[in-house]
Amino acid sequence: MLPRVFVAHPMLQHAHQMAMGLYEHGMLQAFWSGTPLLGPGERPPAWMPAAFARRLRSVTIPAALRRHAIWTHPAARTATLLAGRRHGNEDVHRIFHAFDYWVARQISRLKPDIVVGFENSAFHTFRAARELGIRCVLDAPSLHHGAADAMLGTPQTPLRKEINRRKNAEVDLADTVITCSSLAARSYLDHGTPEQKLQPMLLGAELSTHTATARQGEACVPRFIYAGGLIPRKSIDLILQAFENLHAQGHAFELQFVGGCQNADWLDRIDRLPGASHLPQLAQSELFAEFAKADCLLLPSRFDSFGMVVAEAMAHGVPALVSTMTGAREIIERHPGSGWITEPTAVAIESSVRQLLLNPAMLAGARQQALAASREFTWAAYRGRIAQLFMNLGATQ
Repeated sequence: MLPRVFVAHPMLQHAHQMAMGLYEHGMLQAFWSGTPLLGPGERPPAWMPAAFARRLRSVTIPAALRRHAIWTHPAARTATLLAGRRHGNEDVHRIFHAFDYWVARQISRLKPDIVVGFENSAFHTFRAARELGIRCVLDAPSLHHGAADAMLGTPQTPLRKEINRRKNAEVDLADTVITCSSLAARSYLDHGTPEQKLQPMLLGAELSTHTATARQGEACVPRFIYAGGLIPRKSIDLILQAFENLHAQGHAFELQFVGGCQNADWLDRIDRLPGASHLPQLAQSELFAEFAKADCLLLPSRFDSFGMVVAEAMAHGVPALVSTMTGAREIIERHPGSGWITEPTAVAIESSVRQLLLNPAMLAGARQQALAASREFTWAAYRGRIAQLFMNLGATQ
């Protein structure tokens, strides 16, 4: 008998893909999220701002199985905008904790066989589930907080200590911990999580109807693209340093950054670097159009649990240069020739890019391998993998 699974996420991330996989295989009891979604035949509510409505994701899950705590999204957005004033990022965590408490109060009414909670929003939910003998699955989208805090030098404020205490308790209460990569799973193993609890599960990407093609002509120089928030964890400073050095050495290139940036110094350096440009955050369709113009994606992160943008770029036939600390490196390890792996240092990034600039045929030659690799990492494939995992969990209850 298939288990009845309840999935709850205070925002969205990839939770809707998990929920759709469970629904497609007859296991989804309910999906609650803080981000509204559109089901079959649904339209955005009239009161919703058009800019937000355009970004709503569509799912196959009917409205009867969905519930959206729409207060969490604007509250978290406001807290993010206040970052730097009263520890705005910490306020986001408080919102996640409130969502967790709200969900926990409903567990006794729903009584699922399995409840899926997400990191930093499942402490009360799992405690309530445990009291009823309900199996708990933690989806952990990032590295273990101990590894992440050490790499980022995160200040251990009183709230941060409470956040980490809850994260530790969530892991202890969980029967299974799903991570986005083997890299992320290793960080949990290194911090004491039993190996039998861990289930690495690589994510996916949307397939595109627009495939990048090699550009022709002597005037065309290799075009590199970075997509995502311009933040230190993603090695933006290292990328800039590497390309500034390459420009000083006489190399020609195009370098495009796509994503939000609050670092005025980085924006100034991009503006002063010949061949470089910056676009603010784009809608998914607009970003995909930019991928189709690129020769190589850059994601040499200092650490990244997965790096969904790698699978998205490869779905357009765009190979990727990633770091040894990026979970999506597993795609390249499984499909050699679909990209390149480097250390997350300016010197290593510069060396890897220089090789591609001197040998542009390597970029053109990697396109087909990248496209082939992407077929293993579609969202449809992910939904099939996640459904099989829950079938196996149900069989062992």
